[in-house]
Parts: sequence; C-alpha cells; structure tokens
Amino acid sequence: MVQGGTPSFEAGVPARVIAGRYRLHTPIGAGGMGEVWQAYDERLDRRVAVKMMLAESPVPPGFQGAAFEETLQTRRARFLREVQITAGIEHLGVPAVYDTGTDEASGRLFVVMQLLQGRELQTFIDETDYESETVSVSWAAAVGAQIASVLDTVHRHDVVHRDIKPSNLMLTPGGVVKVLDFGVAALRGVGTLPRLTQVGMTVGTPPYMSPEQSLANAVGPAADVYALACVLHELLTGKPPFTPDDSRSHMWHHVHTPPPLIRTLRPDVPAEIEKLLLAMLTKEAEQRMDAMAVYDTLLPFVHASTGTAAMTDEGMLDPRLPFLRPFGGRAPSPSAASSYTPTLVVPSPLEPAPAAPQGPAPGPAALTEQEADMVSDRAARLAQDGQFTQAADALAEAIARAADPDLKEGMQFSLAQVKFLAGSHREALALFESLAHRYTDRYGDHDEQAQLCWYYAAQCRMELGEATAAIQAFDRVVEITPASEGEDAVNRHLDALARLMSLHAAAENLPQALEVGGRLRSETSHLRGNDWPGLAQIDAYLRRLRQDLG
Repeated sequence: MVQGGTPSFEAGVPARVIAGRYRLHTPIGAGGMGEVWQAYDERLDRRVAVKMMLAESPVPPGFQGAAFEETLQTRRARFLREVQITAGIEHLGVPAVYDTGTDEASGRLFVVMQLLQGRELQTFIDETDYESETVSVSWAAAVGAQIASVLDTVHRHDVVHRDIKPSNLMLTPGGVVKVLDFGVAALRGVGTLPRLTQVGMTVGTPPYMSPEQSLANAVGPAADVYALACVLHELLTGKPPFTPDDSRSHMWHHVHTPPPLIRTLRPDVPAEIEKLLLAMLTKEAEQRMDAMAVYDTLLPFVHASTGTAAMTDEGMLDPRLPFLRPFGGRAPSPSAASSYTPTLVVPSPLEPAPAAPQGPAPGPAALTEQEADMVSDRAARLAQDGQFTQAADALAEAIARAADPDLKEGMQFSLAQVKFLAGSHREALALFESLAHRYTDRYGDHDEQAQLCWYYAAQCRMELGEATAAIQAFDRVVEITPASEGEDAVNRHLDALARLMSLHAAAENLPQALEVGGRLRSETSHLRGNDWPGLAQIDAYLRRLRQDLG
C-alpha cells in the first residue's frame, strides 16, 4: 500500500476533524468508493484509520442519472454492510471497528478502524525469490492456521468472505495475520440486509475462486477453504495451483483440472500437507473440510523445522510468534528509533492511492532549522493538550528528514520528553540514554545536556520500578556538583540527591539514605543559603531516618 501524502500541518492547511474527534493526517488509500486516512482519535490519543465513502461523483459516460443513483445506493449499502460485518466479528485476526457515522460537513459516511502496520502477504510473496529460497513449512502452516481460525469465526457468524487472497492478508508486528476487506462478503441464510450482487454475477479474484464461485453459483464456507488452499500453495511455491494458458482460463481450470500435487514442485513438503491441500481443493464443495479441521491439521506443523525460515524485518512479522510465544510478541513503536519501518496498511483496502511517476522516487527534503522549530513548537502544544501520540509522530517524521546531526539530536531529545510526559518511560529511557552516551562521548561528563539526559534517564528507571538501576543512574548524576549560577542545573542536582535519598530509604538502606541526606543538607545550604525554607524539611526527614536506624 502507498504511504502517501504530506502531513497537512506541513502544508499549512488545517487538518480536518471528523465527528469532533478524528483528526485526518495522511491519505493512505483511495478508490472509486472513497478514501482512507491515517488519523488520530484526539479523545483517546491514539492512531486510527478513517475510511470515508464518497458522497457523490460525476456520472460516468453511458450511465443514466437513475441508474447511477442506484449504483451509488448499492455502494452505500455495501459500505454499511462491510462495517456491520467487520464490527460483528470479534477476533484478533480481524481489524477492530471503533466507530462509524456521517460527517456533518460533507455528508459522507465514515468508519473508524484499527490502523494496521505490517506487510501484505502478496508483497511478501512477490519479494521472495523462490528460485533460491523457500518459505518454511512451519511458517506457511502458521499463516494458514491463523487464517483458518479467522474463517472458523467468520463462518460461525454465517458470513462467507468470498475474496481470500494474499493482498487481503496482512502480516503485522508480533506475527498476527489480519484478514481484510469484507466488502464482498456474503451473509448466509435469512438476513436483514439486501442482496448486493445480482444472480449469476461472479464475485472474487480468479486465481483463488472455487469451482462453484467460478460458475457464479451460490457459495458457502467451503469456498473460503478452497481459496485458503490456493493461498497456501502460492506461499509454499510462489504461484497459485492453477495457471491460465492460451485457451483455458483460471476459472476453467478451477472447474475441470485436477488439483496439482505440491510435492512435485517441493519434495520437502510433508505428505500430510499435500493431502490436506488436495482435500481443500476438491471440486465438490460438500467434500471439503471445514476451517477448524484445517486449523487442527496445520497446527502441529507450526513447530516443524522443514526448510529455511523466511524471516522478515528481524522476525517481527513471523506468523509463528503467536504460537511459539503466546502474548509475548513485541511490536515496535512507529515513532521510536528503530530499523524496522512498517508500512501503513488500510484495514479494508480500497484501490491503492495513485502511483508515483516512473523512476526513482525523490526522498523527502532535508529538514530546515525553521521547520524544526515549527515542529517542536507544534509538538509542545500538542503535548500540553494531552495529544502525545500526535506530538510524537510529528517529531518522528521530522527526525526522519533531519540531515544535520545536531538538529536531529535536538528533535530526538524533544521526542524523549514527549514520551516521558506520555508515561512511555521505556521508550523515553532508550532515547535519553542513547543521547546521554553521545553527548558524554563528544563533550565529556560535565556537559550540561549530557547531565540533563542522564537525569531524565534516571527518572525513567525510577518510574519503571527499577530501583537498583535508578540508584546507579542518580549516583552518576550527583557525581558532579553544578556551579551556583546555573539555576536549572542546581534544581536538577538537588532533586537528584533528594530522589536518591528516598530510593535508599525505600530499599531500607538507611545508612546510605542518611549519607546522601547529609550531602543534600550540606549542598542545599551551600547552593541555596542557610535561610532557605526547605532546609527545615530536610532536617525533619533526616531526624526520622536516624530514629528508624535506632
């Protein structure tokens, strides 16, 4: 999918706000039915995807007004049905629906959904050189098992997806596979929603369509199982089971050609997997196993070690992770300093945004000092309003464009501060410590910016409950006594001593607490003067410590 668009604040155009809370940020998909935006839910301070349906568009050539109006109504009904179907399915492998409604300003329907990051399975297949590398059976089995689990839940809701294919399947950080695009899904049985496809109309994508689907007959859950088999065959071999030729189409092969034996292409595939695929690809829908049986058959192979594991992005997208480390996947933050840069994905894809002109795409212009100041000011205002996610993303985008090392480090420090204020102390710690090491290596231990970073890193350790590490970090901060004329440095130094004293006391290291407290008393008197009111509080605290020590 396209990571398109320039953030609206950089273009000087105020970002639109939908329903009083969803601030549109960057377009990430567009098509005949509407558009999808990366956005922010300002009430809950999180990233979301907002999909908006076009309210109206010009009448295409050859369409009469009434016919086109009927088409628009059908699209509107399909849009609403997709929202209802997706919202009604609670499964980790289905993008969450948060909200829906009509934008008062434009009259357009919108749906707010989970903003996904990761990679389309189609992209993964396209980027794999099947001549020189293989996707391991365990990797493919994990993908298939996750999709089968989603399909089992979908089918129990009397829904048939009807368009399972690699471009509708997403590998997300932590290894979870998401099933997308319920726009052509069918409701089985008696429903309250109108039929949105005509009798005899073929729905689906030819390489993955079951025989009954290819013949435009009624389809049931077995059609999704057939499509999943086609996806697994392509994932393991690089191509779907049937390929059209000069006289015979995909659809003809689906109806007439016996399923291929995958072991003729990949002898290392276990015979049980080949048997499974043949059973899933049988021509008679009634003879195919259901999705849960597919899941049960694939599950043992997730732990297999056949072939070479096809890892991507340092394994963050490995679909085996949910099975091998349940609840243990760790997804990187898009705004953290990381080598992993996931692609923003439309939860239910429309057509891709218009492609860029041919040739190498120009990189973003280098960040200027004036732009850096503008972004920093905007991030500060956002953070003050509690919009920490927007603030962090604005800074991260600027950091990615910063070519000047000093400018980049200044923006990284601002990002660390935003993370700290947002309570993301682990991410803030990584940024503060990285900057502290760089400043110390470059300018020495007495550098004020280095000391500031060490001070905040120590606070992060304390907030994370890492008492021993926090004590060590504050020890480093208080090694250097600042000059009396540096007010901020003095405040920071005395605060570090006070926190260090409290940490020792909380750990029942009373002698150390008294020692640090004595130093705090002495240096406060020296730096603040003997008449400073806070000295009485320090003296009272030290008396209690001596009493506890006995």
